Amino acid sequence: MPDPRAVAPLRLISRRAIKAWGEELWLNSTRPEFPAMLSKKRSLAQALRRRPQLLGSWSRRLFGPDLPVFAKFIRTDFPPIAHIGFSTLVRPQEFLSWICREQDLLAALRRGLRLPDERAFHGFERVYEGWATDQALAGWEAAPARDRRFVRAMGRYCRLDREDMSRLAEDLRRSHQRMVRVLNEVDLRKETGNLLMIKAGLLHALFGLSLQFHPQDPTQEALQEFILAGGGRAVKKLRQARQRLCADAAPKSEVWMSLPGDGKLRLAEVQQSSDCTRSVADFFTPFVWMKGARFRKGHPALGLTDASLRRLMEGIDFSVTTVSSIRCRAQALDPGAGARRCRLWELLDRPALWPFFTVRRLDLGEGGRATVPAARTFQHLVVLSGGIRLESLGRSWRLAPAAAAFLPADLPQGCTVSAAAPASLLLVGIPAPRGDCGA
Repeated sequence: MPDPRAVAPLRLISRRAIKAWGEELWLNSTRPEFPAMLSKKRSLAQALRRRPQLLGSWSRRLFGPDLPVFAKFIRTDFPPIAHIGFSTLVRPQEFLSWICREQDLLAALRRGLRLPDERAFHGFERVYEGWATDQALAGWEAAPARDRRFVRAMGRYCRLDREDMSRLAEDLRRSHQRMVRVLNEVDLRKETGNLLMIKAGLLHALFGLSLQFHPQDPTQEALQEFILAGGGRAVKKLRQARQRLCADAAPKSEVWMSLPGDGKLRLAEVQQSSDCTRSVADFFTPFVWMKGARFRKGHPALGLTDASLRRLMEGIDFSVTTVSSIRCRAQALDPGAGARRCRLWELLDRPALWPFFTVRRLDLGEGGRATVPAARTFQHLVVLSGGIRLESLGRSWRLAPAAAAFLPADLPQGCTVSAAAPASLLLVGIPAPRGDCGA
């Protein structure tokens, strides 16, 4: 008989990460940067190291001893627009030449800056970011009046004369335009309620942030085979694939859910437990102050060198991506016996395509109530809006968007969630075995 205290739900204390462009709220991570806490002195990571069975044997067979997935909220002060994947066929060598040209132009801009102190740098940063934001909203189309205002404002921070600065601004505009024209532009306000799958290797950028990707996953094919078919061959293949993983290039596939907001970007993001990100371009804030203006990425004076960019190209997925192919629309599910005033939706459970994690959404109306069945593996409960009352084993917890819950594997019975006012939450888990996996 399991000890009820060992398998009770865990209410988590989230961690806030303040960024130059906004903030992230890490809800249930075991990563060292912003680990979710159970108390002031005890983290979720510590609890799982002490009792790895809380993850469930199936999760440990698929992903090893660590928590494989977590969620966070992202807020920026920028419009809810993103670039995701290539919209047209681009040769890697051609794209490399564009990125190298971009770095050369930014290096020329850096050499021309006149920034005696950090205060002057932040003044330049505001001018440059404002120009880039206006240009990006206009599709990087030519706008002489906008460029003239930018060149005049840059006079305080730059040694270049107006003619040279104007030419450099035009070259940067053309460079940015060339890149974004081959990428899908997505208005995230139109994707509210959907999930967008950002698989490792897919080039992407939220508005205002860098153009980036995450290292590709050498275990994906083996995970798919193990979940769908099982058997000894799949076990061996997965073990061999896992040996090819390395800490500085751990894969990170993620999904985005756009949240209603005030015209600014608000996202719920569910991702693999890695923070490995490769940036190839930053249109908005390419420099940082460190006893002088230096590139945010790469060499302090040169940025990303040709050699480093050539290595980065090997990790990018250059295939054409359509937005419809990465979109997951909500599919209605039966919320189960005893449920009232609620609706359950499946957003993602496609191990043949996405073997990393599953996502469901539960919407509760006023006085709504539903049961979350016990599972053989852990589950994350993430509140999107409103307040939730979680009940299990005679105890109850109050949950909110800043307070998620971890549901351990093999709870003695399911949990009940209820809401006095309308609320919505995500249930995040991992794919159940379809084949003979011995789980």
